[in-house]
Amino acid sequence: MNFNIISSKILAGKEINKEEGLFLLRMNGGEERNLLALAAEMNSRLNGNRVTYVKNRNLNFTNICAIKCKFCGFCRGEGDREAFTLNVDEILQKLEKNPDVSEVCIQGGINPRLDIPYYVDFLRQIKKYYPAVHIHGISPQEVHFLGANTGWPLEKVIQTLMEAGLDSMAGTAAEILVDQVREKISPAKIPTGRWVAIIRTAHSLGLKSTATILIGHIEKATDIIDHLDLLRGIQKETQGFTEFIPLPFIPYQTPLGADYSLSEIIPWAQIRRFYALARVYLFPSFKNIQTSWVKLGADRAVQTLEVGVNDFGGTLFEENITRSAGGNHGQYLSEEEIRKRLLRAGKVPLQRDTLYRLIGKNGSI
Repeated sequence: MNFNIISSKILAGKEINKEEGLFLLRMNGGEERNLLALAAEMNSRLNGNRVTYVKNRNLNFTNICAIKCKFCGFCRGEGDREAFTLNVDEILQKLEKNPDVSEVCIQGGINPRLDIPYYVDFLRQIKKYYPAVHIHGISPQEVHFLGANTGWPLEKVIQTLMEAGLDSMAGTAAEILVDQVREKISPAKIPTGRWVAIIRTAHSLGLKSTATILIGHIEKATDIIDHLDLLRGIQKETQGFTEFIPLPFIPYQTPLGADYSLSEIIPWAQIRRFYALARVYLFPSFKNIQTSWVKLGADRAVQTLEVGVNDFGGTLFEENITRSAGGNHGQYLSEEEIRKRLLRAGKVPLQRDTLYRLIGKNGSI
């Protein structure tokens, strides 16, 4: 297989196939530099020199979870001394600390004691007191859980959440969309087909979502390509994904890290190559690829902007899931710090909302 032939195909706006994607993923040395340059070129065609970010905050409403994924260091059992579940007043008190964010990202475990009235209540209350804030969150795993508890079809569960105030869905619970891998890293989680059905249903109802992948654990190169190919197919069908977010696995305080003797995050060169691959494989279906300063650190995150990334993510204000797995890059980056870093990197910083509509004055501090 020849890189120049694959490159010509991509530069002509054509999709590459899985075999060509696998070839690119396995490149190294001097050949790898060609892939990185190609990813930068395709990103430039789509986004120019602009890099977006969102002023948001995370809100973790419970860490009690019955799923117990092996890659997770966040979840706790119901009787654990560190277990918590926030009531509506406590959720609103957290939001009071950051009233000027444009997005709140709702994240939590699969707590068996929480039913759909709980979700509907906190969504409605957030909208009541913060009507301008975009509520993002509630993963396909949670939708499945709520559907199983109520006996409702997917459409009714999602419509109920939307009517209560959910503005977009978190495309998490994806990890690797290959069942043989899922059975090893998260055996209690929904299978690939169910994840896809929930995402497609959400998109058909007008609910946008993100798309994610967890890399750097026990997945194979072929699994990564299968995952990307599946997401690309959904996006071509629905145009419902707002962005693609690669998430490097943080192994330090997780059962999966212990089980497979994974003591470090995968090498930076491998992470960088994946970001580049994602840009060229998903081109032109995905316009936006987001880095993760929480996983990589701000300096490394800035470097991904040179290999196909066009979005820096958010301010977050509170980040517990990566931190619980042993991540040490902090829970918050101010808007000022993000803009300064982007400007120093020669980029044009643009504040956006969750749906990538630009906000306010952009391009300077």
